[in-house]
Amino acid sequence: MKGMKNFFREYTVFIVCALLMVVPSITSQYVFYVFERGVQNAFLVIGLVILIGYSGMMTLGSAAHLAIGGYAYGIYCLLGLPPVLSAAIAVATATLLGTLLAFPAFKLSGPFLVVTTVGFGEITRILILNLQSLTGGAYGLSGYPVVSQAMQKYLYYGMVALLLLVILAVRRLGRSRIGLALKAVRQDQVAAEVMGVHIKRAKVAAYALSSLLAGLSGVFLANLTGYLSPDSFTGSESATYLLMTVMGGMSNPTGAAVSSVGITALPEVLRFLYSSRLMVYSLALLIYIRVKWGRKRRVALVKPSAQGAPKPKGGES
Repeated sequence: MKGMKNFFREYTVFIVCALLMVVPSITSQYVFYVFERGVQNAFLVIGLVILIGYSGMMTLGSAAHLAIGGYAYGIYCLLGLPPVLSAAIAVATATLLGTLLAFPAFKLSGPFLVVTTVGFGEITRILILNLQSLTGGAYGLSGYPVVSQAMQKYLYYGMVALLLLVILAVRRLGRSRIGLALKAVRQDQVAAEVMGVHIKRAKVAAYALSSLLAGLSGVFLANLTGYLSPDSFTGSESATYLLMTVMGGMSNPTGAAVSSVGITALPEVLRFLYSSRLMVYSLALLIYIRVKWGRKRRVALVKPSAQGAPKPKGGES
């Protein structure tokens, strides 16, 4: 039984990606698009696994990193750069700007860090709205080159293949010295520093990797939609990405990918409920979180008692 459990733990990612690969051939065009968006969201959510699950730094500004990657790609393309070069520079831009958030994280933690990330997200959204000559403002950004409809299927296959590599790399990262250093920072920064972990470098690495994946997700989003609007990068979107991270498992990149696709598709599955679908959607998520985390809490409470109370030493009663 234990061997079967370890088998599924190691090879679930291959099963998930194999199932995603057959989606274009068995679904309609609209359902295929929903899965494309789910896979695109998975890159950002896996970045949150590194930032929140591994290093313990909470954020509610992830939509801003997504926006930077998408808008940077569109702007560079409109400036005349080739799409591939624009994508590479856009990811680098998102990584650089996202890494700047690591500097306030040196001194902030908990709710103070969350407020800082919310402020970063709102500043980014307001800049997009006000820089109309560059971003299109409230009208949105369009007209940049995107992958043609005939090539969408191949883009999707490439995204799934890259997603597999990213999941394997993040899993490997969690077991490496860098990943262990990030987890030590999450548990106790003082103890981690005493043990030789460079706290500032660890935080910079976490923000850089998370921002890189968010920027990559933004580039994919720009190609999938062909249009970018400031309304797609609000605080509520950041909260949705955080929800995907929590439901998939804070330190589980495979679970993050599955929850990204599932939560992206769930509102569409419930569309037949019309005006009640958002209420049912929220209720379903609340029940799932209550059952999942309630079971984990019960397991955590039962484990110590299973080991038995310590036996009294000789002479003690």
